[in-house]
Amino acid sequence: MSKEMITYKVLWVDDDWSIVQPYQLIAEDYGLELIHRDNWEEAQTYLNDNFDEISAIILDANCKISKYNLEKETFIPSVLPSMLQLFGKKQRMISWYLLSAGTMSHFDFIIQSAQPHHQKEWGNMLYLKDLEDENPQSSAKLFKTIQRVVKDRAFNTVLFKHKDVFKYIGEDKLIDNRARQYLLRMLSSLYYPEENIKFQFEGNPLRKVLEYLFRAANKKGLLPDECLDGGDNINLLESNKFMSGLNTRYSKLRYGNPGKDINGKTTENGRGGDSIFPEHIGYMSQAIIQYTSADSHTKENDPYTIDSDNKEMFFGFVLQLCHIIKYFGEFVEKHPNIKENKKMIRKVDEPTKESQPTYKQPIPSVKRKEPTKDELTGTKQTVLNGDRFKYCGYCKLSPEIAKTVLISQSITIKALEDNTGEDRKKYPYIVTEISTD
Repeated sequence: MSKEMITYKVLWVDDDWSIVQPYQLIAEDYGLELIHRDNWEEAQTYLNDNFDEISAIILDANCKISKYNLEKETFIPSVLPSMLQLFGKKQRMISWYLLSAGTMSHFDFIIQSAQPHHQKEWGNMLYLKDLEDENPQSSAKLFKTIQRVVKDRAFNTVLFKHKDVFKYIGEDKLIDNRARQYLLRMLSSLYYPEENIKFQFEGNPLRKVLEYLFRAANKKGLLPDECLDGGDNINLLESNKFMSGLNTRYSKLRYGNPGKDINGKTTENGRGGDSIFPEHIGYMSQAIIQYTSADSHTKENDPYTIDSDNKEMFFGFVLQLCHIIKYFGEFVEKHPNIKENKKMIRKVDEPTKESQPTYKQPIPSVKRKEPTKDELTGTKQTVLNGDRFKYCGYCKLSPEIAKTVLISQSITIKALEDNTGEDRKKYPYIVTEISTD
């Protein structure tokens, strides 16, 4: 199979593995990966959990409903209603075909009800095993038909467009398969909005994919366990800072040459010359974290819907996320040794007592004078990180406004209100209205 060929997953339900096994290599020639299940109950569970991954379904004409139900004659009449019900639930059809070892004339009435609707797109739906390849009902013709049909599907088109990204995401790959499903749906909604009118997710999908990327970094020894907050929760901000070679809450930890540029000169921001993320990648991932911060506490079972006013920004971040994944995957390919990666997480040398500046007289502490709302209104500020400002330490942006601005963007404060949150001592005011310069 060519390296440029996309692999499409085909769910094959047949209770005889010895029949399916010889077709594995043949299917590969057509860019198809056969996912075998020997009964419909297990196949249905897999299909429900991996629906967006499956491009076609092959059903044996006489198979088992469940592991313990050996009644084969009623297999097709029992399977089709539940399969079609699942299609309705997922609001998408998957092409399906019958492959039998004997005559299937008695299944004609089943196929006739479906084929008129799908014959143009799906082609012949009845095939026989052990026929010569030239026969129009042979398994070879079946694989060729499936190959033609799945190439036209939105998800498969997305896989082809971004094959250099998806080679790093999926089962037994660098980044978890759940991230693949989120990214696949986001890109499909970008390229084919007419097929994804009701675009919803569980939680914020951008944030979730980034979390899975950082988990992969941790497993590859590129991200310290401290960035998991001592448990299984990813701290996105600290993880991104660490991988970008910036000072973190765990400021003694670095990857590579701490605080030095490629010439060995000490840097002001602590960025190392051998950081995992270069500066532009770090800014991209930081912007995604900032954009999704308002939805960081979205519950797993709550729907996440894209605001139509922000869809251009959302999909812009989706494409940036693809670039981040591709860069990260290529970095791991160049740094595959987990033990060596962990050795690169070093401690920054703590300043010695002799290196500390000394003063003949103690420096007096200056009490901060809190400005009034009127004094802050009309001032220009620069967004530094999340909802904070570069120069103003007395107020922060409201979550709604924070979603609409970018890092380093210049704004003018138009209106403020008192902050009643836990951080009110540090930021007594919240900006509720701005104008952009």
